[in-house]
Amino acid sequence: MIKAKRILVGLKTLEHAVSLTDLACRAGAHNGSILLVHVVEIPDVTPLDVGLPGLEVMAQKILRTAERVAKRSRMKVEKQVLRAHWAGTALVETMKDEKIDLAVLGYHHGRSFGEFLLGTTAQYVARHAPCHVLLSIPKRPR
Repeated sequence: MIKAKRILVGLKTLEHAVSLTDLACRAGAHNGSILLVHVVEIPDVTPLDVGLPGLEVMAQKILRTAERVAKRSRMKVEKQVLRAHWAGTALVETMKDEKIDLAVLGYHHGRSFGEFLLGTTAQYVARHAPCHVLLSIPKRPR
């Protein structure tokens, strides 16, 4: 298996921060880097610069948790909080801008009506990513 040098980890929830980051570390080259990204999704009718302190605090908590895991791998670690109307497009643009080799994302079984109509972030990224995508799909809860 070829080890990726530049990995983006898309982190949606605190619940999956450890497992996705650990997966990315195992797929990465020892001299590579990991970019931990959390996207704060903002409704279309709301300006992207609106104050959302609660969501920003949670974003930082998710990234700090993932950073602790990533630092054990001895890879270079970077963090970004993005604000976007849709996470999929923000992640794909970041992959292009940052010249990412591999994206690691989680897939969540629960789907909202909007996801049913538009597709999930994971589906969008899988179709449009400029790099390989590794999806972690947990067992469906019973």
